[in-house]
Amino acid sequence: MSTPHANALRLVLCFLGALTGCTGGSGDSTATQGSSTSATTTGGEAPTTGAPSTGTSATTTASEPTSTTSGTTSGTDSDGTTTGEDTGGFVDPVESPFGIASSHSSSQILDVWAASIAATGITWLRGIDNSQPEARLDTAEANGWQVAGILYYSKESPGTFPVDDLPGWTAFITELLGKTKGRMVHWEVWNEPPNFTENKTPAAYATIVQSAYETAKAVDPAVQIGLAAQSNHVNWLEQTILAGAAGHFDYVTVHPYEILDLVEHGWEAEYMSIVPTLRKMLAARDPERADAPVWFTEIGQPVTADISAEQQADTLIKAYTMAIAQGVARVHWFEGRDGDSGPFGLITGDDALRPSYTAMTTLIERVGALPKYRGWLVPDGQYHGFLFAGDDGPVMVAWARPEVAVEVTFPAPVQAVDPRTSEVSEVTAFPLTAAPVIFVGVPEELLAEAIDNRAKPFPWGGDFTDASELGYTAADGDSGLHPLGAADIVMIDGEPARDIGGRPAQSFTVDPNFLSYDTVPIRIEAVLRRSGAESAGFNLKYESVSGYKSTGEWYTIPEGDGWTVAAWEIDDPQFVGKWGYNFAFDSDSTQHSQYSIRSVKLTKV
Repeated sequence: MSTPHANALRLVLCFLGALTGCTGGSGDSTATQGSSTSATTTGGEAPTTGAPSTGTSATTTASEPTSTTSGTTSGTDSDGTTTGEDTGGFVDPVESPFGIASSHSSSQILDVWAASIAATGITWLRGIDNSQPEARLDTAEANGWQVAGILYYSKESPGTFPVDDLPGWTAFITELLGKTKGRMVHWEVWNEPPNFTENKTPAAYATIVQSAYETAKAVDPAVQIGLAAQSNHVNWLEQTILAGAAGHFDYVTVHPYEILDLVEHGWEAEYMSIVPTLRKMLAARDPERADAPVWFTEIGQPVTADISAEQQADTLIKAYTMAIAQGVARVHWFEGRDGDSGPFGLITGDDALRPSYTAMTTLIERVGALPKYRGWLVPDGQYHGFLFAGDDGPVMVAWARPEVAVEVTFPAPVQAVDPRTSEVSEVTAFPLTAAPVIFVGVPEELLAEAIDNRAKPFPWGGDFTDASELGYTAADGDSGLHPLGAADIVMIDGEPARDIGGRPAQSFTVDPNFLSYDTVPIRIEAVLRRSGAESAGFNLKYESVSGYKSTGEWYTIPEGDGWTVAAWEIDDPQFVGKWGYNFAFDSDSTQHSQYSIRSVKLTKV
């Protein structure tokens, strides 16, 4: 439950907006991997979008070959509840990944909207009103749902981890699980920690996780305990495990709203890196839990003045398709019916069905309640396609990259299904846009190609797994290093430059195949120029082993009309994309951001 989720999300988005300014994209690179043999594409390429970031401090240069992360994996549950037979090398689920989440207010009127949401094919609910669990479970079970709960208890207001009241905490868990025994198996500890608590230390959270695990297993050994985090806070999860939670959880939950928001700008690779990055952390910090199921217990998008109901439907299709593709065991869309968090629902507060309702229904119908994911395609960087083995032949969920006009052709007729409306047409050629389409009965050759790609690093303008360095230039765009947000490209003395003057900060994300989770020394080098006589400068902020931090030194861009080279060496980066970016040039305000960037380069030292 997300009490008060809307306020928390607004704060997150305000923070992200402060760093990024706006949400358009720029850059010119295109993917090079996964060209199709059975479907051809024609059309113009457009610039890809940028990606987020943060920064660091110092001087000097070096280079070394790089490697690391991010291939897609199939999802399995360590408790055996969602894993099917291994057929032809693939482990298919025996329980549905399709779930819905509920706000606090909506959970109190579950009987009003449960039947409508159940009609989509969703079979999981996350979050019920714990004050009346039996009544809520009656409603859920009547609609064919399994329920995952949240353990939240505090005598304090607005709330704090009950480390000073462990007897009260254990009594609360014992009583609640006694009421739900045999009816609810999955419980995550807290909602979005360290949100909704005054005590925000990983050690405090680890204490209540340990207690919850031991208490729950004593009540019912079948109970599964979830380790939770706000957003994609891998660093929080790691610190919690190191503080004593190791071995005291059965699955891991994250709420990657912010990373999902960036997918429409061409950041599919960042979203696809969530589970691989979590797997690296778990393998390093709690090897016995390295394969613990990963759940997205909240993910979603509100309908606003800037986000149409149709865009929400598109986002839902992408969110579920790519979550399943990277091995997420359960995805809970927030939420079913609009509640106290705002217009996030598949259904409005007046019980009108949004296009996202139809999209959910159509996706489940076409890929199946137990989707058999097989692999991906990124032909010439033109579009993304995710292949499933369906009862009526291979099924591909596909969409074009931003601002790319592409026509997909097939050697024989296939069904093209519009998720927003569920309308079906028979086509041999289809003009693909950023709005996802489900193709049913695509050629077996496409399926074979997708299977071959499955274990490869997911490309983002290419595969940078073994690159020695990454870069961005205003002239050529991004090459493994992606700036977040739209910016004007201006000509200065005949050279293209990215004008930063309209935003308080410029953020970047690093291709996760180049560097994700691993802590290795890096060097960031930027070619900069002040715009006029006003003071210009920034703090370099970056994701580190202790979370986002600043180098602590304000960098002032020298006066004059020439280009200057600034360099920082960082020895403790830990790029995991909590908010979707890895480092930033943070000027605090536009007063100090009157400068331009010609290029930025990142090298492993």
